[in-house]
Amino acid sequence: MKNYNKYFLICIFTLFGFYYINKIIDYSEKNNVLLVSINNYAKDFDYKCREGSITTDGIVLGLTGLKVNKDRSYNNMKGTLFNEKLIEYDKNDCILNKENNLDKYIIKGNDYVNNISLVIDVDNLKYYRKMLKVGENNDIELNLLMNFNNLRNEIDNIDNHSNILFKGKNKEELNDFIGILHNEFYCVKNSEQDIIEMCKNKKVNSINIINYISDNLLSNTKKILDKGVIIFIKETNSNLNELSSTIKYIKSRGYNIVSINELLS
Repeated sequence: MKNYNKYFLICIFTLFGFYYINKIIDYSEKNNVLLVSINNYAKDFDYKCREGSITTDGIVLGLTGLKVNKDRSYNNMKGTLFNEKLIEYDKNDCILNKENNLDKYIIKGNDYVNNISLVIDVDNLKYYRKMLKVGENNDIELNLLMNFNNLRNEIDNIDNHSNILFKGKNKEELNDFIGILHNEFYCVKNSEQDIIEMCKNKKVNSINIINYISDNLLSNTKKILDKGVIIFIKETNSNLNELSSTIKYIKSRGYNIVSINELLS
């Protein structure tokens, strides 16, 4: 009877050992396949910074590079199948990025992605809400250029506060703007004053207007459409009437209309 129990225990331990070894082998094979998948993904998707450029009007931003962090990605998926959503990246920043160039005006996003931004220059408050509605109906985000008085009066009518840009002349107006939006916006240079110093001191980037359309929105957009451009549009009834057809034209040319934050990220 003792020998029977002894052999029985030996069999149990042997079977358990085979089961455990098979589990280890299976787990190792999965992780080996996972490592290969992550390495192959990195070969296809890693890219270095594509640098921007400096002009007399300001800077064109570069396109930040991305490198797959293989260790963190592997730890996120260890013991499972490859999942692109669990990939983690390290940034390869360009020299001409917005964080390190507060003392320079930005004139464009990068030249490498088919993204542009449209900014409504809010003035009389008669048409901008309808223009936002046109954007919403066309499934795009429009940005708003506003002074402090208009911002204060209209803030409750604006859903996305991150798409508002500052139009002002002095530190008092800038401080008031920051009081509502903090520093999560861009300053925009006006024709009367160089505002870069006061905005830099508040850690806010500044944009120089290169493309401004007062009327004939569609025909003028056709002349300046390019990767990375920021198009400022005067708040008028005629521009409102042409806005939908202009958006459709831009999309038909293969461009994405994105928020100012996405364009300059």
